[in-house]
Amino acid sequence: MELASPIYDNWGDVVLQNGIVLDARNIAQIEDIGVGELYVVNKKTEDISVPPMVPPELEGAVSKALRRVLIECRAMLTSRNQQPIDLVLVNNLMDELLETVISENKGDPSIAGCFSLRDYNYVHPIKVAALSILMGKAISMGKKELKQLGMAALFQNMGYVLLPQGILDKSGFLNNAEMKAVQRHPVYSSQILARYTEIGPEAANMVLQHHERWNGSGYPFGLRKDDISRAARILGMTDVCFALASKRPHREEFLPAFAIEHSIVSSQDAIEYVIAYSGELFDPELVRAFTRIVPIYPAGTMVKLNDGRTGIVIKSNPDCLRSPRIRIISGATTETAEEGLDICTGCELECDQRHEKKDGKRDLDLAKDGRKNILISELSDY
Repeated sequence: MELASPIYDNWGDVVLQNGIVLDARNIAQIEDIGVGELYVVNKKTEDISVPPMVPPELEGAVSKALRRVLIECRAMLTSRNQQPIDLVLVNNLMDELLETVISENKGDPSIAGCFSLRDYNYVHPIKVAALSILMGKAISMGKKELKQLGMAALFQNMGYVLLPQGILDKSGFLNNAEMKAVQRHPVYSSQILARYTEIGPEAANMVLQHHERWNGSGYPFGLRKDDISRAARILGMTDVCFALASKRPHREEFLPAFAIEHSIVSSQDAIEYVIAYSGELFDPELVRAFTRIVPIYPAGTMVKLNDGRTGIVIKSNPDCLRSPRIRIISGATTETAEEGLDICTGCELECDQRHEKKDGKRDLDLAKDGRKNILISELSDY
Protein backbone atom coordinates (compact mmCIF):
# COMPACT_ATOMS: atom_id res chain seq x y z
CA MET A 1 0.00 0.00 0.00
CA GLU A 2 1.20 3.50 -0.90
CA LEU A 3 0.59 6.42 1.46
CA ALA A 4 -1.81 8.98 -0.02
CA SER A 5 -0.96 11.65 2.57
CA PRO A 6 1.93 12.25 4.99
CA ILE A 7 1.94 10.70 8.45
CA TYR A 8 2.61 13.02 11.36
CA ASP A 9 3.61 12.22 14.90
CA ASN A 10 1.80 13.67 17.92
CA TRP A 11 3.98 16.79 17.77
CA GLY A 12 3.05 17.73 14.21
CA ASP A 13 6.30 16.52 12.62
CA VAL A 14 6.27 14.46 9.39
CA VAL A 15 7.62 10.95 9.93
CA LEU A 16 6.57 9.39 6.60
CA GLN A 17 5.95 11.32 3.39
CA ASN A 18 3.11 10.56 0.98
CA GLY A 19 4.13 8.25 -1.85
CA ILE A 20 6.01 5.84 0.41
CA VAL A 21 5.14 2.18 -0.12
CA LEU A 22 4.54 0.68 3.31
CA ASP A 23 6.77 -2.14 4.46
CA ALA A 24 7.27 -4.02 7.74
CA ARG A 25 9.78 -1.46 9.03
CA ASN A 26 7.69 1.67 8.61
CA ILE A 27 4.51 -0.12 9.68
CA ALA A 28 6.28 -0.88 12.97
CA GLN A 29 7.26 2.80 13.13
CA ILE A 30 3.63 3.83 12.65
CA GLU A 31 2.57 1.50 15.45
CA ASP A 32 5.25 2.83 17.78
CA ILE A 33 4.18 6.43 17.20
CA GLY A 34 0.57 5.56 17.91
CA VAL A 35 -0.99 6.66 14.62
CA GLY A 36 -4.77 6.22 14.60
CA GLU A 37 -5.57 6.91 10.96
CA LEU A 38 -3.76 6.84 7.63
CA TYR A 39 -4.77 7.11 3.98
CA VAL A 40 -3.58 4.83 1.18
CA VAL A 41 -3.69 5.34 -2.57
CA ASN A 42 -6.68 3.81 -4.35
CA LYS A 43 -7.29 4.69 -7.99
CA LYS A 44 -11.05 4.45 -7.51
CA THR A 45 -11.06 7.09 -4.80
CA GLU A 46 -8.17 9.42 -5.67
CA ASP A 47 -10.63 12.24 -6.47
CA ILE A 48 -12.17 12.11 -2.98
CA SER A 49 -10.85 14.84 -0.71
CA VAL A 50 -10.60 14.04 3.00
CA PRO A 51 -9.24 17.15 4.75
CA PRO A 52 -8.78 16.99 8.55
CA MET A 53 -10.85 19.25 10.76
CA VAL A 54 -7.61 20.50 12.35
CA PRO A 55 -4.28 20.32 10.46
CA PRO A 56 -1.89 17.90 12.20
CA GLU A 57 0.81 20.59 12.28
CA LEU A 58 -1.47 22.79 14.38
CA GLU A 59 -2.50 19.91 16.64
CA GLY A 60 1.17 19.11 17.15
CA ALA A 61 2.10 22.71 17.94
CA VAL A 62 -0.61 22.92 20.61
CA SER A 63 0.51 19.55 22.03
CA LYS A 64 4.09 20.80 22.33
CA ALA A 65 2.99 24.02 24.02
CA LEU A 66 0.71 22.15 26.44
CA ARG A 67 3.51 19.72 27.32
CA ARG A 68 5.85 22.60 28.12
CA VAL A 69 3.25 24.26 30.36
CA LEU A 70 2.52 21.06 32.29
CA ILE A 71 6.23 20.35 32.82
CA GLU A 72 6.78 23.92 34.07
CA CYS A 73 3.69 23.66 36.27
CA ARG A 74 4.95 20.49 37.96
CA ALA A 75 8.38 22.05 38.53
CA MET A 76 6.86 25.26 39.89
CA LEU A 77 4.55 23.51 42.35
CA THR A 78 7.39 21.42 43.77
CA SER A 79 9.67 24.42 44.30
CA ARG A 80 9.57 27.33 46.71
CA ASN A 81 9.58 29.86 43.88
CA GLN A 82 5.92 29.76 42.92
CA GLN A 83 4.99 32.27 40.22
CA PRO A 84 2.40 32.80 37.45
CA ILE A 85 2.40 30.29 34.58
CA ASP A 86 3.09 31.77 31.15
CA LEU A 87 0.24 30.93 28.77
CA VAL A 88 1.03 33.43 26.02
CA LEU A 89 1.98 30.81 23.40
CA VAL A 90 -0.95 28.55 24.29
CA ASN A 91 -3.29 31.53 24.14
CA ASN A 92 -2.10 32.47 20.64
CA LEU A 93 -2.34 28.89 19.41
CA MET A 94 -5.86 28.62 20.83
CA ASP A 95 -6.85 31.65 18.74
CA GLU A 96 -5.59 29.80 15.66
CA LEU A 97 -7.34 26.57 16.66
CA LEU A 98 -10.59 28.45 17.27
CA GLU A 99 -10.53 30.13 13.86
CA THR A 100 -9.75 26.80 12.17
CA VAL A 101 -12.60 24.92 13.86
CA ILE A 102 -15.29 27.56 13.31
CA SER A 103 -14.37 28.09 9.65
CA GLU A 104 -16.56 26.58 6.96
CA ASN A 105 -13.72 24.98 4.97
CA LYS A 106 -12.82 22.01 7.12
CA GLY A 107 -13.22 18.26 7.07
CA ASP A 108 -15.41 15.99 9.16
CA PRO A 109 -14.65 15.76 12.87
CA SER A 110 -13.06 12.44 13.73
CA ILE A 111 -13.30 10.50 17.00
CA ALA A 112 -10.02 8.69 16.40
CA GLY A 113 -8.48 8.82 19.86
CA CYS A 114 -4.90 8.85 21.09
CA PHE A 115 -3.09 5.55 20.56
CA SER A 116 0.12 6.56 22.35
CA LEU A 117 0.15 5.86 26.08
CA ARG A 118 3.16 8.09 26.71
CA ASP A 119 1.71 11.10 24.89
CA TYR A 120 -1.93 10.78 25.99
CA ASN A 121 -1.90 13.68 28.48
CA TYR A 122 -0.62 16.07 25.81
CA VAL A 123 -2.61 14.86 22.80
CA HIS A 124 -6.03 13.97 24.23
CA PRO A 125 -6.82 17.54 25.45
CA ILE A 126 -6.25 19.04 21.98
CA LYS A 127 -8.72 16.64 20.39
CA VAL A 128 -11.25 17.38 23.14
CA ALA A 129 -10.73 21.13 22.72
CA ALA A 130 -11.41 21.08 18.96
CA LEU A 131 -14.59 18.99 19.24
CA SER A 132 -15.81 21.01 22.23
CA ILE A 133 -15.42 24.25 20.26
CA LEU A 134 -17.34 22.70 17.35
CA MET A 135 -20.08 21.63 19.76
CA GLY A 136 -20.19 25.11 21.26
CA LYS A 137 -20.52 26.66 17.84
CA ALA A 138 -23.40 24.29 17.04
CA ILE A 139 -25.39 25.62 20.01
CA SER A 140 -24.55 29.26 19.19
CA MET A 141 -21.95 30.06 21.82
CA GLY A 142 -20.14 33.36 21.33
CA LYS A 143 -16.47 33.53 20.37
CA LYS A 144 -15.32 34.53 23.84
CA GLU A 145 -17.07 31.59 25.48
CA LEU A 146 -15.80 29.24 22.76
CA LYS A 147 -12.23 30.24 23.51
CA GLN A 148 -12.78 29.76 27.25
CA LEU A 149 -14.20 26.31 26.49
CA GLY A 150 -11.16 25.46 24.39
CA MET A 151 -8.75 26.62 27.09
CA ALA A 152 -10.68 24.66 29.73
CA ALA A 153 -10.40 21.53 27.56
CA LEU A 154 -6.63 21.96 27.27
CA PHE A 155 -6.11 22.30 31.02
CA GLN A 156 -8.87 20.01 32.29
CA ASN A 157 -6.31 17.57 33.70
CA MET A 158 -3.68 20.01 34.93
CA GLY A 159 -4.33 18.70 38.45
CA TYR A 160 -2.75 15.38 37.44
CA VAL A 161 0.62 16.95 38.30
CA LEU A 162 -0.35 16.73 41.99
CA LEU A 163 -1.34 13.05 41.95
CA PRO A 164 1.00 10.37 43.34
CA GLN A 165 3.34 8.96 40.73
CA GLY A 166 2.18 5.76 39.05
CA ILE A 167 -1.60 6.10 39.51
CA LEU A 168 -2.29 7.22 35.96
CA ASP A 169 -0.01 4.57 34.46
CA LYS A 170 -1.39 1.67 36.48
CA SER A 171 -2.21 -1.26 34.22
CA GLY A 172 -5.01 -2.60 36.46
CA PHE A 173 -8.07 -0.95 37.96
CA LEU A 174 -7.61 1.59 40.75
CA ASN A 175 -8.39 0.78 44.38
CA ASN A 176 -10.68 3.01 46.45
CA ALA A 177 -7.90 5.26 47.77
CA GLU A 178 -6.43 5.73 44.30
CA MET A 179 -9.85 6.44 42.82
CA LYS A 180 -10.55 9.12 45.46
CA ALA A 181 -7.21 10.73 44.66
CA VAL A 182 -7.98 10.81 40.94
CA GLN A 183 -11.44 12.27 41.62
CA ARG A 184 -9.77 15.28 43.24
CA HIS A 185 -7.99 16.29 40.04
CA PRO A 186 -10.76 18.66 38.80
CA VAL A 187 -10.44 20.57 42.09
CA TYR A 188 -6.65 20.67 41.80
CA SER A 189 -6.85 21.76 38.15
CA SER A 190 -9.27 24.61 38.81
CA GLN A 191 -7.27 25.82 41.83
CA ILE A 192 -4.02 25.88 39.86
CA LEU A 193 -5.66 27.77 37.01
CA ALA A 194 -7.29 30.29 39.35
CA ARG A 195 -4.15 30.90 41.40
CA TYR A 196 -1.32 30.76 38.87
CA THR A 197 -2.84 31.80 35.52
CA GLU A 198 -5.01 34.54 34.05
CA ILE A 199 -7.30 32.05 32.35
CA GLY A 200 -10.40 33.48 34.04
CA PRO A 201 -12.97 32.14 36.53
CA GLU A 202 -15.36 30.91 33.82
CA ALA A 203 -12.85 28.49 32.33
CA ALA A 204 -11.66 27.41 35.78
CA ASN A 205 -15.26 26.57 36.69
CA MET A 206 -15.69 24.52 33.50
CA VAL A 207 -12.63 22.52 34.52
CA LEU A 208 -13.98 22.06 38.05
CA GLN A 209 -17.27 20.63 36.74
CA HIS A 210 -16.19 18.62 33.69
CA HIS A 211 -16.62 15.25 35.48
CA GLU A 212 -20.09 16.07 36.81
CA ARG A 213 -22.89 14.13 35.12
CA TRP A 214 -26.49 14.90 34.12
CA ASN A 215 -27.98 12.38 36.61
CA GLY A 216 -25.78 13.45 39.54
CA SER A 217 -23.44 10.45 39.38
CA GLY A 218 -20.31 12.48 38.64
CA TYR A 219 -17.66 14.09 40.82
CA PRO A 220 -16.38 15.98 42.77
CA PHE A 221 -19.72 17.40 43.99
CA GLY A 222 -22.43 15.21 42.44
CA LEU A 223 -24.07 18.14 40.63
CA ARG A 224 -27.12 17.46 38.45
CA LYS A 225 -28.60 18.85 35.24
CA ASP A 226 -28.59 22.65 35.02
CA ASP A 227 -26.48 22.96 38.17
CA ILE A 228 -23.63 21.99 35.82
CA SER A 229 -22.62 24.78 33.46
CA ARG A 230 -23.52 24.13 29.82
CA ALA A 231 -19.88 24.43 28.79
CA ALA A 232 -18.83 21.85 31.41
CA ARG A 233 -21.54 19.50 30.12
CA ILE A 234 -20.06 19.77 26.61
CA LEU A 235 -16.54 19.25 27.91
CA GLY A 236 -17.56 16.21 29.94
CA MET A 237 -19.21 14.56 26.94
CA THR A 238 -16.41 15.16 24.43
CA ASP A 239 -13.80 14.12 27.01
CA VAL A 240 -15.54 10.77 27.56
CA CYS A 241 -15.90 10.15 23.83
CA PHE A 242 -12.20 10.62 23.07
CA ALA A 243 -11.13 8.80 26.24
CA LEU A 244 -13.10 5.72 25.17
CA ALA A 245 -11.57 5.84 21.68
CA SER A 246 -8.04 6.06 23.11
CA LYS A 247 -5.68 3.33 24.31
CA ARG A 248 -5.32 3.36 28.10
CA PRO A 249 -3.01 1.42 30.44
CA HIS A 250 -5.81 -0.89 31.67
CA ARG A 251 -7.57 -1.48 28.32
CA GLU A 252 -7.36 -1.21 24.55
CA GLU A 253 -9.07 1.57 22.63
CA PHE A 254 -12.76 1.24 21.72
CA LEU A 255 -14.04 1.65 18.18
CA PRO A 256 -15.20 5.17 17.30
CA ALA A 257 -18.17 3.80 15.35
CA PHE A 258 -20.89 1.32 16.21
CA ALA A 259 -20.75 -1.92 14.24
CA ILE A 260 -24.41 -2.70 13.67
CA GLU A 261 -23.98 -6.44 13.40
CA HIS A 262 -23.62 -6.49 17.19
CA SER A 263 -26.95 -7.35 18.77
CA ILE A 264 -26.70 -4.78 21.57
CA VAL A 265 -25.14 -1.42 22.13
CA SER A 266 -21.54 -2.21 23.03
CA SER A 267 -19.54 -0.22 25.55
CA GLN A 268 -16.68 -0.52 23.07
CA ASP A 269 -18.14 2.13 20.82
CA ALA A 270 -17.43 5.73 21.76
CA ILE A 271 -20.10 7.54 19.77
CA GLU A 272 -22.80 5.00 20.57
CA TYR A 273 -21.87 5.23 24.25
CA VAL A 274 -22.65 8.96 24.23
CA ILE A 275 -25.95 8.36 22.45
CA ALA A 276 -26.91 5.47 24.73
CA TYR A 277 -26.41 7.56 27.88
CA SER A 278 -28.38 10.57 26.69
CA GLY A 279 -30.58 11.69 29.58
CA GLU A 280 -28.49 9.74 32.09
CA LEU A 281 -24.87 10.84 31.98
CA PHE A 282 -25.25 13.50 29.32
CA ASP A 283 -27.61 16.40 28.59
CA PRO A 284 -30.02 15.05 25.91
CA GLU A 285 -30.15 18.40 24.11
CA LEU A 286 -26.38 18.40 23.77
CA VAL A 287 -26.37 14.77 22.63
CA ARG A 288 -28.76 15.73 19.82
CA ALA A 289 -26.36 18.49 18.79
CA PHE A 290 -23.47 16.02 19.01
CA THR A 291 -25.15 13.57 16.63
CA ARG A 292 -25.74 16.35 14.09
CA ILE A 293 -22.06 17.27 13.84
CA VAL A 294 -20.15 14.02 14.53
CA PRO A 295 -20.69 11.45 11.77
CA ILE A 296 -20.38 7.81 12.78
CA TYR A 297 -18.85 7.18 9.34
CA PRO A 298 -16.77 10.26 8.36
CA ALA A 299 -15.46 10.77 4.82
CA GLY A 300 -12.63 8.37 4.04
CA THR A 301 -13.90 5.53 6.22
CA MET A 302 -13.85 2.08 4.62
CA VAL A 303 -17.17 0.27 5.14
CA LYS A 304 -18.85 -3.01 4.33
CA LEU A 305 -22.40 -3.63 3.05
CA ASN A 306 -24.54 -6.60 3.90
CA ASP A 307 -24.15 -8.03 0.39
CA GLY A 308 -20.38 -8.37 0.85
CA ARG A 309 -19.31 -5.29 -1.11
CA THR A 310 -16.94 -2.73 0.37
CA GLY A 311 -16.84 0.99 -0.19
CA ILE A 312 -15.42 4.32 0.90
CA VAL A 313 -17.54 7.03 2.49
CA ILE A 314 -17.25 10.06 0.21
CA LYS A 315 -19.52 12.39 2.15
CA SER A 316 -21.13 12.26 5.56
CA ASN A 317 -24.80 13.16 5.95
CA PRO A 318 -25.52 15.80 8.62
CA ASP A 319 -29.25 15.00 8.44
CA CYS A 320 -28.80 11.33 9.38
CA LEU A 321 -25.62 10.13 11.03
CA ARG A 322 -25.92 6.58 9.63
CA SER A 323 -26.77 7.55 6.06
CA PRO A 324 -23.54 8.61 4.35
CA ARG A 325 -22.85 8.59 0.63
CA ILE A 326 -20.41 5.89 -0.41
CA ARG A 327 -18.50 4.70 -3.45
CA ILE A 328 -18.27 0.95 -4.07
CA ILE A 329 -14.66 -0.15 -4.54
CA SER A 330 -14.86 -3.95 -4.42
CA GLY A 331 -17.29 -6.81 -4.20
CA ALA A 332 -18.61 -10.00 -5.70
CA THR A 333 -19.13 -8.33 -9.08
CA THR A 334 -16.69 -6.41 -11.27
CA GLU A 335 -18.78 -3.25 -11.43
CA THR A 336 -17.12 0.12 -11.89
CA ALA A 337 -16.81 2.54 -8.99
CA GLU A 338 -20.19 4.02 -8.26
CA GLU A 339 -21.09 7.05 -6.26
CA GLY A 340 -24.15 8.15 -4.36
CA LEU A 341 -25.54 5.05 -2.70
CA ASP A 342 -27.97 6.34 -0.11
CA ILE A 343 -28.10 3.98 2.83
CA CYS A 344 -29.79 4.20 6.19
CA THR A 345 -29.74 1.68 8.99
CA GLY A 346 -32.70 3.07 10.90
CA CYS A 347 -31.32 4.82 13.96
CA GLU A 348 -33.57 6.20 16.67
CA LEU A 349 -32.86 9.88 16.06
CA GLU A 350 -35.38 12.40 14.82
CA CYS A 351 -34.88 13.03 11.10
CA ASP A 352 -36.83 12.82 7.85
CA GLN A 353 -35.53 9.32 7.20
CA ARG A 354 -36.44 7.91 10.59
CA HIS A 355 -37.66 4.31 10.57
CA GLU A 356 -40.07 2.82 13.03
CA LYS A 357 -38.34 1.84 16.26
CA LYS A 358 -37.74 -1.89 16.43
CA ASP A 359 -38.39 -4.02 19.46
CA GLY A 360 -35.63 -5.91 21.22
CA LYS A 361 -31.91 -5.28 21.26
CA ARG A 362 -31.20 -4.75 17.57
CA ASP A 363 -30.82 -8.49 17.17
CA LEU A 364 -32.24 -8.69 13.63
CA ASP A 365 -30.12 -10.42 10.98
CA LEU A 366 -29.33 -7.57 8.63
CA ALA A 367 -28.16 -9.94 5.92
CA LYS A 368 -31.72 -11.41 5.79
CA ASP A 369 -33.59 -8.18 6.42
CA GLY A 370 -34.86 -7.86 2.87
CA ARG A 371 -33.48 -4.37 2.28
CA LYS A 372 -30.45 -3.76 0.06
CA ASN A 373 -27.34 -1.65 0.60
CA ILE A 374 -27.29 -1.78 4.38
CA LEU A 375 -24.03 -0.67 5.93
CA ILE A 376 -23.14 -3.19 8.59
CA SER A 377 -19.71 -2.21 9.85
CA GLU A 378 -16.58 -0.16 9.70
CA LEU A 379 -13.71 -2.36 8.57
CA SER A 380 -11.57 -1.97 11.66
CA ASP A 381 -9.19 -4.73 10.52
CA TYR A 382 -8.50 -3.16 7.11
